[in-house]
Amino acid sequence: MLLGLILLGFLLALVKLYLVISGESLAGSLDSASGSVQKQLRLAHSLAVAGSTVTVEPASHVIITDSNLHLDRSTAGVADRVSEGIGARPDGLADVASLELLAKGRAAVVIIAHDRTDCLERCLKSLVAQPDAGVFSLVVSLDDPKSFEKMEAVVDRFREQQPFAVWRKPSEPDLKGGAVAKIGAHFRFALSQSFDEAGHEFAIFIENDLTLAPDFLWYFRLTAPLLEKDPSLFCVSAWHDNGFRELVSDERRLFRTDYFPGLGWMIRKDTWASIRGIWPRFPSTGWDHWLRHGSGLRPRDCIAPEVPRTHHEDEQGTNVRTGSEIAKLLARMATSTLPHGQLGDVSYLLNDRYEAHLHGILKDAPVLSGLAQLDSIAGPDSDAERYYILPYVREDFKLFAKRLLLYPGQPRAARKGLVLSRLPHSPKVWVALVDRRQGQGLLPEAERWQPRPGQQLLAAQPGESCDGACQRLGALRCEARQLEFANSCGALRGFFACEEGCGHQVGSEIPAYVHDRSRDTALQCLVTDEAAPTCAAKHPSTSRLCVCVPA
Repeated sequence: MLLGLILLGFLLALVKLYLVISGESLAGSLDSASGSVQKQLRLAHSLAVAGSTVTVEPASHVIITDSNLHLDRSTAGVADRVSEGIGARPDGLADVASLELLAKGRAAVVIIAHDRTDCLERCLKSLVAQPDAGVFSLVVSLDDPKSFEKMEAVVDRFREQQPFAVWRKPSEPDLKGGAVAKIGAHFRFALSQSFDEAGHEFAIFIENDLTLAPDFLWYFRLTAPLLEKDPSLFCVSAWHDNGFRELVSDERRLFRTDYFPGLGWMIRKDTWASIRGIWPRFPSTGWDHWLRHGSGLRPRDCIAPEVPRTHHEDEQGTNVRTGSEIAKLLARMATSTLPHGQLGDVSYLLNDRYEAHLHGILKDAPVLSGLAQLDSIAGPDSDAERYYILPYVREDFKLFAKRLLLYPGQPRAARKGLVLSRLPHSPKVWVALVDRRQGQGLLPEAERWQPRPGQQLLAAQPGESCDGACQRLGALRCEARQLEFANSCGALRGFFACEEGCGHQVGSEIPAYVHDRSRDTALQCLVTDEAAPTCAAKHPSTSRLCVCVPA
């Protein structure tokens, strides 16, 4: 009898340890497991009706597996310390219970795959090696009927290590727009299956040409609660567009950006619900650009790591080809080697704390007059980090990106026009690029570009330049530097119907509305984050949105 009581006490202690680690109550744990089984069964039924295949392993969502105990072993002996900040970060786990790690049965990991068996095999190999793989429902989503059998054969080789479901996207023979449209349609399918059919609360999406850093899933488990607690966030991404080896070094530092990074990302079900009805049929420059500009999710942010948690492997895809400029950029990217469980408290990323610290480190930072001054601040390394502010405008960003070795084209990894990056090869020197039109409250008034008093927004006639439109009103003229103030979906919707939504394009006549119904972007409003709009530009298929100032 006594021995039985001792054994019972030992078992209860083990259960308590597990619950502390997972951040759940016993009732919540059992309810979550039961709910997960029901969701898997609903998914199996829905996919059977659709003619797809699915592997259902209900028991795997009830049994407490050893993978859930990695937290205790991997963090043993790590000192508990929480430090706030952008340049600063935590070294260890401060309070495991307070982190509310994403628990088993709440989220899916979905691999987006087409027809490349070699890519899929590499991706699956790195996924099943993750200590936290058993916490998630694992899925491979396929969209090429001719390749279903060979791709599923690859998945079968990994099913002994982890249970995988396979989703088969129905073909859309009438879909127009080539590979870009097909990729967008596949993501829409995978999003709908994850949230509408399977009923997951969270889902992580990975293209199959990516491999994963050692703490990839731990990173998402740790940051998922931020999406629940902070309404100013909509996603967590494993990618950093400026994560080049010359610029990054701190594998524990995370930051906020309003430029959607992609390449391994997580959202909640409510975010999908907000964009499901407006997902574009033809995102002409890609679904990811639409998500940044046309989805309405801005000004909400994403969490991103300084050192990426994914690595791009393939150079034979739709967007990345051997020898291309983007392939050369990706070859420079760093990938984190931080072990599982070493990333610590992330509460410093909550909006109020993040804003306060950002303002604190930059409010007294010297303002540089231009790129030429960068050479003077690159001195020898010191123990203290130094911060400098460098004003820029989007039209000239390529010059700044070239000098600072940033991603060219547009200000990626920015937040409210602010790009914070290390000076190349100078890990203690930080340069804060601050958009003159947004200012972040950091620029002196003399350094800011603001709307001119008396300026007016005007919808030009079809095919008309802004020079012509402003002159037609009399006593007004177009001023090129003011056109950027009209370069937003919100501004365009105030003047045009935008029946097919708002999208992204490249052109000096943008922002504009496509009135020509023969164009693939017909009835869309278009914005740009690459080309610089000019007053003289015009296009026969578009109607411009102009900014006119007193002559």
